[in-house]
Amino acid sequence: MLRAVRVAEEPARAPMAWWRLATSFVVVVVVVFGIYAGSMKYQQQQRLAALRAEHHRLETELQKVKAMADDAPPVVVLDKGDTSVIVDLAETQQTYY
Repeated sequence: MLRAVRVAEEPARAPMAWWRLATSFVVVVVVVFGIYAGSMKYQQQQRLAALRAEHHRLETELQKVKAMADDAPPVVVLDKGDTSVIVDLAETQQTYY
């Protein structure tokens, strides 16, 4: 009699086992997808932070170059053919011909 009860219950357990297996598979897929999406978001944030740092460095360097250009003494460049002469106006004496 117990054997008949067990045999009657086995078909009911088999479909339940497939549902559990399918549910477990879906949970694993969702977890893997979540980890992948999180890692992609983290990589994107890292790239963005690196670009912001590079932009800040370039802006600082540009400000330094602009300050150096503003502090540069006035000069005159005289060209004739292949010859160029750079004359610093702050340190030149007037020359009369």
